[in-house]
Amino acid sequence: MSPSPPHMLSEQNKLPRLPIPSVSQTISRYLESIEPLLDDKEALAESKQKAQNFARVAGRLQKRLESYAKFQKGSWLEKWWLELAYLTWREGLCINSNYWLTVANDPRAYGVAMPPKPLQPVDAQYSMGRVWDSNEYSEFQVRRAVRFIQHTLDFKEMVDLGQLPIDRTRAGPLCMNQYQLIFGMTRIPRMGCDELRQDATSKNSRFIILILQDQIYRVDVYDSVGHRKPNGDLEAEVHAIIADIAMRIDQNELDPAVTVLTSGHRDRWSAAYQRLEQQPANYATLNAIQEALFAVSLDTTCSDPFESVNAHQLNTKCHGTQPGHNRWYDKCASYVVDRNGAVGYVGEHSPCDALIPALMVEYVSKVVSKEPLERGLLMPETPHYKTCFRRLRFTDVDSSVMNMIRDAETEVTTTANNSLSRQIRADFGSDWIKKTANIGPDAFAQMALQLTYYRIHGSFAPVYETASTRQFLHGRTETVRSFTREAADFMLAMCDSTTTNADRYCKLATASKKHQTMLKEGSSGQGIDRHILGLRMAYHRLNPLPGEGPISDSEKQAINDFFNDPALARSTTFQLSTSGLFPSYYLTHTGFGCVAPERAYGINYIIEANRIKFGLEGKTKEAGKGTNVELFEKTLLRTLTELKLLCEQAKAKTTEQQSRL
Repeated sequence: MSPSPPHMLSEQNKLPRLPIPSVSQTISRYLESIEPLLDDKEALAESKQKAQNFARVAGRLQKRLESYAKFQKGSWLEKWWLELAYLTWREGLCINSNYWLTVANDPRAYGVAMPPKPLQPVDAQYSMGRVWDSNEYSEFQVRRAVRFIQHTLDFKEMVDLGQLPIDRTRAGPLCMNQYQLIFGMTRIPRMGCDELRQDATSKNSRFIILILQDQIYRVDVYDSVGHRKPNGDLEAEVHAIIADIAMRIDQNELDPAVTVLTSGHRDRWSAAYQRLEQQPANYATLNAIQEALFAVSLDTTCSDPFESVNAHQLNTKCHGTQPGHNRWYDKCASYVVDRNGAVGYVGEHSPCDALIPALMVEYVSKVVSKEPLERGLLMPETPHYKTCFRRLRFTDVDSSVMNMIRDAETEVTTTANNSLSRQIRADFGSDWIKKTANIGPDAFAQMALQLTYYRIHGSFAPVYETASTRQFLHGRTETVRSFTREAADFMLAMCDSTTTNADRYCKLATASKKHQTMLKEGSSGQGIDRHILGLRMAYHRLNPLPGEGPISDSEKQAINDFFNDPALARSTTFQLSTSGLFPSYYLTHTGFGCVAPERAYGINYIIEANRIKFGLEGKTKEAGKGTNVELFEKTLLRTLTELKLLCEQAKAKTTEQQSRL
């Protein structure tokens, strides 16, 4: 009898702590990163001097940070990162902070609705698609929603029992803590800095919430003795809720769309939340939402054409026809199922990185796709079953909160209108890149994106790429500053007509090699930005150590000069914010909003064996002050084709030379 697999947390105690690099290493790598960004040699020299002055006096900050790290249960970065990267973020979560995923349609979908005049391939809008409101729900939509609910519960139970296989890389096991932070997790608005709620009650909850027409329903997914309800019982609950919604609409009994407040400015939502929780019934509703395991939004909208990934992702990220409606953006985990059964996922980013829920959604999607699919209404499987859903109401909502709902609607509509997002596909993937281009696939994608930006804007962009630090206890991410001197040389060569293709390929290979080194350094906790953040926090928040002398005026000046250096600010204004996910067939689009104020793009990409899927987001030309999403798409496709040809020529030349030997 084979031994049972190890508990998913069994190797947590073997994981090392997130390291703190030396000041000299961080400053050296920082200066290397800003050199190709600064055209003004005088400004570069000044920044170098500021950085060197800082390095000479930062030893006391380093010691404070090292001392602080010894007393942290997990990572020294964990609390600060949660606060500064997420919970103090005041802009609305919709698009600005929450990420979104879309799942491949089920080819067995039935009862598909289409608008009276569906888009045709000859229509200009066909490639982008559109979101159409059918004003109805469907049997297949309910069936697919219930399947996703059931297998998400399967996944949760595996997490609870520690049955997930431990994620590993060549470096060893990875931290599994974030899997425990998906379910029963909710962000709560507070003035200035939000809170997260996940406790024993919410983690062990027996219900989820269903959202339809901005109305919220509690649905018990386990019975009174803790047994999972079967599909037929849950489908009966959902159909009963749909009937209840129809009745409420007919009788004009819908509650105010409090859901929209979760999409908008956090301090507005905080003010409204404080007023709502003063009313006992509304407090109970807010508490129930927080105790739910996850949320499922059923929309009456759908994509035209049915297979349009662009329309699907638009509906998922912010509701395609009523931006910000029918979502509870504060829930860590939220599914969105449209009228035709297309499934998406919206994640609140603060408790866990998008990678972890994406792995869950990939697992669930794969299982659902392989299940038999019946047609026709499914009867409850429990004898004499009676539906027991509960409507979670917002009542006696005062005029000030109603005004805040209207303000949130205006805000999120502007946010949605200013955001352009789409999918871009390359018809080759990691197999070709590794065998023919002889380059790391991630590095290839990064060079293509950076070259695209340079060709459009005529300037180099500071680049953020996510590196996972999960090889450390409670590790999350590090910034990879993917724009390097080697990358700049490659881009300049590609735009110089006098440079040969052989030299261009050589520079591409050199830049890619440098990129792979930096990605490895970031994943190993040897990046730049998290350490600089730690030193900043040591200066502002950590008390002097015993025996530490007072900071002199000249030391303060050196520290402040570095932290306030325009070069540091510019190098962290990431006009290309990028992140790669694992190869995935079932995730058709992955997206997040860029945050830099001008000429900026947020790009998530999935490199499969035979294709690359880029999820691109940017603002309109006016809102993004020169951002051009349409041109980025066209230029990226042209750049990918050009780089493919460049690498094929290099491969052919190498093969020819080898044949002569």
